[in-house]
Amino acid sequence: METKDLPDLLDDQGQVFSFKDKKDIVIYFYPKDDTPGCTIENNDFSMLYQEFQKLNLEVVGVSRDSVQSHSKFRTKYNLSVKLLSDQDEKLYKILNPEKSRSTFLFLDQKLVKKWEKVNPIGHAKEVLDYVKSIRNSK
Repeated sequence: METKDLPDLLDDQGQVFSFKDKKDIVIYFYPKDDTPGCTIENNDFSMLYQEFQKLNLEVVGVSRDSVQSHSKFRTKYNLSVKLLSDQDEKLYKILNPEKSRSTFLFLDQKLVKKWEKVNPIGHAKEVLDYVKSIRNSK
């Protein structure tokens, strides 16, 4: 699986987000905006967003919620990460996230790791630590 195989989606500002030119990206799926676990997960990824950027990694959150819902959620919590709307489940059908809470890591445009049945507490740091460990081992 490569990022070029992923469909374009609309972000929380209604802009088209294309995966085709993304080399290194973390895509995390979460069930619903503004629910307790999802808020924790989105806040954690946002708090660590600059650390991911230092590693040249883009980070996006995906759910089935609408662009408007994402926009309100991102504004309410001042989230750094972009939120993508997949109401038509185009990306869900391709990546098939487990129970809607899974994370996918693409490096050099290729899927290198998938986390399933994610616990939102501490997951963003787990992903960041994993990327640091594989990059430091090279």
